Amino acid sequence: MPKLLSAALLALACALPAQAATIGDMAPEAAGVVLSGPEGIKLSQLKGRVVIVDFWASWCGPCIQAMPELDAMRADLHKKGYGDKFEVLGVSIDRNVEDARRFAKARPVTYPLVVDQLGFAPRFYEVWRLPATYLVAQDGRISMVYHGYGAGFTEDLKQRVIALMNKK
Repeated sequence: MPKLLSAALLALACALPAQAATIGDMAPEAAGVVLSGPEGIKLSQLKGRVVIVDFWASWCGPCIQAMPELDAMRADLHKKGYGDKFEVLGVSIDRNVEDARRFAKARPVTYPLVVDQLGFAPRFYEVWRLPATYLVAQDGRISMVYHGYGAGFTEDLKQRVIALMNKK
């Protein structure tokens, strides 16, 4: 059994990226246990759209502030006719699915939420601060990275989303 575990850990270590996903890179997959949204939702299913991948956790204070703003931005853009061009995907890094589920129930949003309880996406993206927000262009490449949350975050992000959607 220890040999099997060692082999599995070695295989996982070899699968990890050599460096953090950054601007211009293809966005790694982001998926997990679905809390809300279409069954089996994951980033690769949203290719062709501008996507905000927002990493959060149930214990993250700034995430509590950012998520309603992202939800309002999504609602506004969908109302303006961008529903088929734009989506937000919230990815919880909670190890306990029930903690994330309770959080999502207490603070509901309309965008899809998943829990990556195994921690693959946070490792591939090398998330070091929450919220960690990645703006992914229609071609699947990372266009912008935000670490943390502060004044002007949502408006800056919205302008970048609109610019990407209007890019020919």
